[in-house]
Amino acid sequence: MSDLTPVETWRAAVLGYWTGLDLQAAKQGQATGVKDTGNRAAVTGGKQMDALQEVVAKIWRADPDITLEVRTTGHNNLPAYFRPSKNWDLLVLYRGSLIAAMEFKSQRGPSFGNNFNNRTEEALGLAADSQMAAERGLFGQLKPWFGFIMFVESAPGSLSAIKVPKNMPFPADPIFEGASYIGRYKIFFDRMVKEGNYDAVALLTAEAGSENFTEPSVSLSLANLEAAIRARIAYIKTLPDDVFDELTH
Repeated sequence: MSDLTPVETWRAAVLGYWTGLDLQAAKQGQATGVKDTGNRAAVTGGKQMDALQEVVAKIWRADPDITLEVRTTGHNNLPAYFRPSKNWDLLVLYRGSLIAAMEFKSQRGPSFGNNFNNRTEEALGLAADSQMAAERGLFGQLKPWFGFIMFVESAPGSLSAIKVPKNMPFPADPIFEGASYIGRYKIFFDRMVKEGNYDAVALLTAEAGSENFTEPSVSLSLANLEAAIRARIAYIKTLPDDVFDELTH
């Protein structure tokens, strides 16, 4: 029997995205069938990913044999390489040292083209900055674990095939031919993980207002993300305290 987070919990978190509710309120709405979509201020205020963050934070805190400090609110700044700092959505610390950092981003219609470019450029820049900071020893010798969750509205604009420019001096990678914006996200994050820019990524899509989500790639699934988180926790638990302290300080 799997110990992974039940799909119903993830569905409640997806519902929380559309309603701007926290996980507890989203679960209540899921159980009663009353889905209050009136909390517009929470959605426009950047709080729509809070329910998903709650679920992930609970995973990091779930192991009874180790006490990890998980930060999801306030200023979660970390040193960066190309700029002074970066404020992450979720940080995990142990014995005062950085274990993991995660970012949570989303995209809704109708402007999928511009926002796709913005989101991928943000994710690419963050990866370059954080990986270089790790290589330069700004976090100690123990390399942090970097994760990302991307949630995209499933709509005609994100599901339709997008043309690749033909007037470039060199042809585009054929993999992008006929891919939708969701397809492009799949290619982008698959490659980001394979190239070691992120340790794990989850890519979710759902129609507006729906709790029923789709995962375009198994390698970018919530189950894979959670397994990677649990593997990171197991690794930290296995390190003797003196070895951990030497690696991090």
